[in-house]
Amino acid sequence: MSNHNTLYIAEPIFSEKLQSYGADISFPPIKKIGITTDHPERREKELLGTTSPVKIAIVKAWTKVNAKQLETTLHNILDNSRLDGEYFWDGNESLVDAVSNFIALYHPEAEEIIISDDVDVKAASKAADKLTTNRVYGEIIPIIEKLNVKHTIVKNGKAVRLNMGEYNGVIGVRGGGKYTFTIYSKTKTSDEALNDFPGSQELSSNSTGDSNRKARIPLTTMHVISESISQYLRKNA
Repeated sequence: MSNHNTLYIAEPIFSEKLQSYGADISFPPIKKIGITTDHPERREKELLGTTSPVKIAIVKAWTKVNAKQLETTLHNILDNSRLDGEYFWDGNESLVDAVSNFIALYHPEAEEIIISDDVDVKAASKAADKLTTNRVYGEIIPIIEKLNVKHTIVKNGKAVRLNMGEYNGVIGVRGGGKYTFTIYSKTKTSDEALNDFPGSQELSSNSTGDSNRKARIPLTTMHVISESISQYLRKNA
């Protein structure tokens, strides 16, 4: 396998150095789409750096493709969500799936490279997972229990699934003390979901296209999500 001409997607993650401050130091949902002429694991070590407190991990990488041309195409497609240079906003956290699907459809010649976790990446991810789980049990669950909504812990302790009659919902932990509430239904339309849950929005056009997903309240506080759920419950009591 050639180690050259590689496209990769990377994201900032936690660091043990930052976690030592004991605060909710997390990153917004952003991704970096870049290219390298080196093996992505070596490029990851460069991104990680030896002294930087912020760790950037490569999520996916592809070789045996014209990486420069593909990078330009993706940057143009995602220009509306560009933050700066190679960095893009990924509020719905669907960018990795969207890019993967695009490459599979239009560049079947591309070969995905499996990335082995660096020691620093593993430590940072472990710290991130611990903080996420703490927020699920310490912040989400108490509010949902007060609402008396049936719920289940999912995604290895990283999210909470709600059962609300004709709707299901998933509350996921996001950076900066924020949360995202995704609303699902097999019987309700997106318009009905938008009406039933105040503050909800239509899904992004670059969504992965799950037909059961109807609406979402992105990157907000648990208070806003709680109020939206409460209004739905009162209306359907």
